[in-house]
Amino acid sequence: MIKALAVSAVAFLLAGCGSPNGNSWLIRTATDEVSVKEAGIRWIEMAPEARIRFLSGNNPVGDFVTALGRNSMVTEEIDNETYLYSPVVQTMRDCWLTNSSFIAYTDSITSQVRENISEGDLSNYRELLGKIVWYSSETEGQQGPERLPELGWAVAFAFDSMDTGSTVEIEGLVYTLDSVVTSPRHLIDETLADTDRFVAFAINSLAESRVKRHLASLKNTVLESINIDSAAVATYCTRRGSMEDSAILASWNSGSISVLEFDGITTFLSIGRPYTTTSASWVSHNLNNQARLSYITEIYAEENPDDFITIQQEANDFAVDKASELLYTANVTNMVVVPDSMVLEAYSVMDSIPMMPESRIFESVAVSGDVLDEALAMVNNGDDLLEFGNPGYREFLAPGTEFLSRQVYPTELPQSMETTLFLLEEGDSQWQRPIEVVEDLFVIYRLVEIIPPHTASFEEMYESIKLGLLVHLEEQRTMEWICELEQNYDLQINHEILGDLPEDPSLWGSL
Repeated sequence: MIKALAVSAVAFLLAGCGSPNGNSWLIRTATDEVSVKEAGIRWIEMAPEARIRFLSGNNPVGDFVTALGRNSMVTEEIDNETYLYSPVVQTMRDCWLTNSSFIAYTDSITSQVRENISEGDLSNYRELLGKIVWYSSETEGQQGPERLPELGWAVAFAFDSMDTGSTVEIEGLVYTLDSVVTSPRHLIDETLADTDRFVAFAINSLAESRVKRHLASLKNTVLESINIDSAAVATYCTRRGSMEDSAILASWNSGSISVLEFDGITTFLSIGRPYTTTSASWVSHNLNNQARLSYITEIYAEENPDDFITIQQEANDFAVDKASELLYTANVTNMVVVPDSMVLEAYSVMDSIPMMPESRIFESVAVSGDVLDEALAMVNNGDDLLEFGNPGYREFLAPGTEFLSRQVYPTELPQSMETTLFLLEEGDSQWQRPIEVVEDLFVIYRLVEIIPPHTASFEEMYESIKLGLLVHLEEQRTMEWICELEQNYDLQINHEILGDLPEDPSLWGSL
């Protein structure tokens, strides 16, 4: 067991004149040098989870210094136009910045809205509680179901006194009350009986609805000025290679998105969800969304300049991570090949063949929230949803197919999909209710085939065996690559002073 790293400053000062100098070099490469003090500062600035990984090892200080030296080499490798400053990585950085700014802005206005909810708001909510409405307006189209007290008070109280089918004009807009449902009185009384619970529910409900309306108004502001080149979008979806990188897909009052920038946007979006650039509606939706995020980022930067600087630094760190991944892919991942003969040999020497659990195959269509109602209308009308124009959920599609999944096991699926898909009985070919697998991405699916448990075939074991071999070979190639970098950059670690340094690297910054 290693000694605890927490060493008191007093004990350190009593160590005497032989203590190393903070300006002494600890790590050297052909073009860079890291001092003891700089290493200590980096230890302090390190993310807690990364620090814990070092502390859990047998040689925390040695492992940290070695990692720091290797990190210096990698940093120098990525610091060029091919990696860190490539257009795709810089666009991904901007995407990270706008998404994080949107989240921060939403949190900020949510806090403000909650603070401004008054006793009058709660009284109004109490009076209108229990009513759900469907309505139409000239600008919003058909809306609902909506809780009546979550609408603006002018609209809510107008609807509360109207008959179904009636219209009203409020602030120049005409609203039509299409339908209304009222909860049973005893349920409303039960909710009101618990005052604390009601207040918490009402505040959360009002805050959510008001923030939603505020964000929608900002979105409408952007949509009024954005110009999407539909011809350029169509070409991007079908013949991307024929387009100039600088060609503009969309522009608005304060910005634009070029073809090359949208390449970076789709790469960023692929981190969290499958995507396709063959759907013009998908491309247009994301062009609109990126314009909205850019607009909100400008507002957040102006209203919260200090917090925005922090987000910018985090965006830079994200870009370094992405550039590092590209570097690793080029020097390790793309250098490793696992031939089928190696996989077959590994399969042939297995001691026992495992059993495969039940799996299922399904068809799916993935849609964004803005076209979900249109897709559901096709299902309700009995139309072929596969002709909707959107592809299936790409994370599970079988190779070469647009809608049909490969064999999928329960543990692979989002829990919301697993719960229903693996309860469907053989022969149930109905389209199931939409599942929001990630924000604003909904999957509508139906069962195609059930494959019962069975002894695994070579074909079924192929991917897992290949993955295991790939991991092993990548580990070998990684060490080879690190050795190549160490030779190219002439990496040196000052082992002579390591033994004289405090065991706690956080003290190195004050030497």
